[in-house]
Amino acid sequence: MVMGEDGAAGVLKLLRADEVQKIGLEMTHLNEMSTEDVNTVLTSFIEGCMNDGSINVEAGEFTKTVLTEALGQESAQSLLEKITRGGNTRGLDALKWMEPQLISGIIQNEHPQIQAIVISHLGAELAGEVLSFLEEETVVELILRMAEMEPVDPIALEELNYALEKQVEGVVTKQSSEMGGIKNVANIFNTLDKGFEESLMGKITSLDNDVAAAIQEEMFVFEDLKKVPDKDFQKVLREVSTESLAMALKGADTAMVDKVLRNMSSRASEMFKEDMESLGPVRISEVEVAQKDVLTTTKKLADEDKISLDEDEAEMVG
Repeated sequence: MVMGEDGAAGVLKLLRADEVQKIGLEMTHLNEMSTEDVNTVLTSFIEGCMNDGSINVEAGEFTKTVLTEALGQESAQSLLEKITRGGNTRGLDALKWMEPQLISGIIQNEHPQIQAIVISHLGAELAGEVLSFLEEETVVELILRMAEMEPVDPIALEELNYALEKQVEGVVTKQSSEMGGIKNVANIFNTLDKGFEESLMGKITSLDNDVAAAIQEEMFVFEDLKKVPDKDFQKVLREVSTESLAMALKGADTAMVDKVLRNMSSRASEMFKEDMESLGPVRISEVEVAQKDVLTTTKKLADEDKISLDEDEAEMVG
């Protein structure tokens, strides 16, 4: 289930019919699992693979590739660190496997600078979810602290990990890290609900216009897709589902719709127009979710150096 449709299909087609039937039955009965349960299952499975001499060829690289494909780069790296350090996890990295509401409860009584360090360590998506459970005035202060944060000293990280050991399980990180900064904050803003994002940005602008402007400059929003070179944009279209794309474009201007259509074949564009028309009226919240899905896919491709996000950048590289 964690591997996704393509990965799961690739495995199932190599199994016997009776095995597929048994696994399929278990999949239909599988209830929602917590990240902790998923972590436990994957850790147990990978450790078993590591200890099985018959499949130990290139096990490290294979494990890294499979986990990255299944979980994404940040979560996979965290899990690999847990495996390679013996399975006992403490401190900051454990938070990445916890529910955002629980994380917000753990840090709510900490000093704002400690809160800023912890949230910066979580990765953009989880950080955005944690911020949504904090008071908005608190979030404004944290955003400003994170935007102006200097690289964190490794000794300070050790002390913070030690302090968190009593509350959570996680990996002790022994290297310094540039957790904060404008780019980190902008990535978090990209994951926030639009209403929450706009409210925060307004308050940050009133407190520090330069920081707010810098954050906005780093943010990648749906309208910025128009800057993506056509040859790269076609790669995005291949990765995004038709349903998400049609929903996302319900809130877009004519120029954005035209960019999508001209990067499709004639037949595909005609079918896509019909899909959009068949949607009818939709909720704004549904459009925003779909747009974030498209943006997440685009950012992932850019982070993997598979596409450029604007023509000027592509020309410079060329």
